Amino acid sequence: MRLGLTMFLFAAIVGPLEFMQTAAAQDDHVKSPPLSVTAEFSSGIGATCDSGQGLVTRLHYAGSQPLRGYLVRFNLTDSVTGKVLQEQTVQEIRDLSEPMIDRGAGWTRTVCLKLGNIAADHLAVTATVDVLEFADDSIWGPIALRESSQLIGTLDGMDFIAKTTDLKRFVSPILPKDGPLPVADLESRTIGPLRFESGIWHDERDQDMLAVEVTNESDRTIRGFVFTESFLDPATENRIRRVTTKELETQGNPSEYLAPGATWVAGPRKFSHLPDGTLATYSITLDFVVFADGTTFGPKKSRESDEVLGMFRGIDAAKLLSLGKSANQ
Repeated sequence: MRLGLTMFLFAAIVGPLEFMQTAAAQDDHVKSPPLSVTAEFSSGIGATCDSGQGLVTRLHYAGSQPLRGYLVRFNLTDSVTGKVLQEQTVQEIRDLSEPMIDRGAGWTRTVCLKLGNIAADHLAVTATVDVLEFADDSIWGPIALRESSQLIGTLDGMDFIAKTTDLKRFVSPILPKDGPLPVADLESRTIGPLRFESGIWHDERDQDMLAVEVTNESDRTIRGFVFTESFLDPATENRIRRVTTKELETQGNPSEYLAPGATWVAGPRKFSHLPDGTLATYSITLDFVVFADGTTFGPKKSRESDEVLGMFRGIDAAKLLSLGKSANQ
């Protein structure tokens, strides 16, 4: 029998809660989410929580599209001062082999708490839906939390194993024999474990494109990385445009990772131009590298890096599923 994969995660971000409030969108210009959430504090759930204290959350879905994943943030505040004492997140994702969450579904989740000396009657809780991803891959939400970007990436990673997606084409690296390779105005720069060889390449319409080769200069195998190309006005150094490139092996095959000394080629980017028609200058910034052993390098400032981290989580979970194992093993 094929195993389904449902992933739940309850995460505490800082310190403790009570009451209940329906989640609403943070942006007045965004329609309220079709997922409503209420929560109430309970001190009698010792069998579920070691502390005996928890937040019982009740969720109800009213959307027209089947729901595949969600993340809700709870802010626990001092009801007198309004100070946020703790943030909690609750999320769930569904594997493609499982039923999606349909319109009218209702369910509960319990978040275990450690309130310490804080009296429950001095606490209030507000709930905000940060991201929803539907069965058709469309997404709703402010996506203000890093965890939400990771959730999106996790679903994408699971899909890489299960089906053909357009996204896989954009994040899969190109081997040097397939190009495109920089042919003019060549520049070379090493950032951390990677050497970037970049320059101009011309497409079939003879447009100026920025081409980049990336070589693993370290002694460790790399699974994927994220870098940013910024196009600049050379007179002011002001940024005209920025694009982020994600490159990763999408099938969980270690033999296809970027070995020491090996090179991947990125998809070309159209050059930005100055008002007089000349080419802008550019800079390359490395944001994130994931090695085969799970260690990382880089500041990881971008949302795209969180998505890549989630992609690896989803790829690994889907690989386990394909072997008939639970992702929780």
